[in-house]
Amino acid sequence: MTNYAQLIYPEDKGNPYPAKFANYLYERFMGSSAQGERKILDIGCSRGQALNNFKKIDDNLDLYGIDLRNEDTYDDITFKACNLESEPIPFEDNAFDIVYSKSVLEHVFNTGNFVSEAHRVLKPGGVCVMLTPDWRSQQSYFWDDYTHIKPFTRKGLRDCLIMHDFEKVDCEYFHQLPFLWKKPYLSFIPKIVSILPQSFKWKSKEERNTKDRKFIRFCKEQMLLVYGLKS
Repeated sequence: MTNYAQLIYPEDKGNPYPAKFANYLYERFMGSSAQGERKILDIGCSRGQALNNFKKIDDNLDLYGIDLRNEDTYDDITFKACNLESEPIPFEDNAFDIVYSKSVLEHVFNTGNFVSEAHRVLKPGGVCVMLTPDWRSQQSYFWDDYTHIKPFTRKGLRDCLIMHDFEKVDCEYFHQLPFLWKKPYLSFIPKIVSILPQSFKWKSKEERNTKDRKFIRFCKEQMLLVYGLKS
């Protein structure tokens, strides 16, 4: 069977975006009070690219990842297979300083187990950062990925973390456009571009996953970025 990551997220080793994205998240959520060795868990770590990029920023990070299957690319990552539909995260309570997940929550029906387990393994004072597609801006193509199970709105995702005992929770719309992260006053640009027809996002109507015009696509499509603390 074709590997999911290979089909939906083919490797692009020359793409600078993942490293820029890791730097942005680290500076904003993970590094303000960094002292000594800390543990980070990536829920749905795939090839481990995000964890390795965080490690390049902070060599004191101890890397852990879970996913449905082993990608055999985890040189510095402690990996364990886990199905969050029915299983607990295979680590002890209060184990991690940071819990991170991107583009995974929408693939899980049992949201309660996913979020409650993330809270359980997080240390008191630890931070949880998750991203998932914004249903409002991505509904036209959300089901193109047949493994998608559950869409989220900003309010629904925020309320989910609050109901599972996270504190200081906030959820925001997030553009995958690095120039906006430090220059939010340019947010009028994606608003203008988003007026273009949906078909402008793709170079090929038949292969919408890989042959995209990323600037147009990411102007039109937003993510939801939710974060919270464990008391």
